[in-house]
Amino acid sequence: MFSRIARSAASIARSLCTSSQNNAKVAVLGVSGGIGQPLSLLLKSSPLVSQLSLYDVVHTLGVAADLSHIETRAQVTGYVGPEQLPQALKGSEVVVIPAGVPRKPGMTRDDLFDTNASIVATLADTCARNCPDAMLCVITNPVNSTVPITSEILKN
Repeated sequence: MFSRIARSAASIARSLCTSSQNNAKVAVLGVSGGIGQPLSLLLKSSPLVSQLSLYDVVHTLGVAADLSHIETRAQVTGYVGPEQLPQALKGSEVVVIPAGVPRKPGMTRDDLFDTNASIVATLADTCARNCPDAMLCVITNPVNSTVPITSEILKN
């Protein structure tokens, strides 16, 4: 199992390196938030990305429209709502998950975990079904809890 993951990671790394063909499809899940928007802008600016698939439950189409006006090679497509998530993930080589809610004043780490864990679990399950060979980058807080959840879902 580990060797399959290592081969897959090496393959993705080669596809993103500057000396190979640059045709990476990257999906960002949670694009409407404070991390997802600037992250998507940086990815749109990268010459290593040929397709940028943006997903969130609200405001995705506006973010996608704004980014599509930037003249780079990356083609931007926006997807809204759970019913469009599988389509957003199809063919993705890299999936970045900044989705979730930020920690608010008075909110404990447990409260944050309760909210964000279910969001990440749902997204990870859909990734496992629609782009099982993709590299997942989970940056949803609390990261030390959401990454193991993602790992267990992918194992199943």
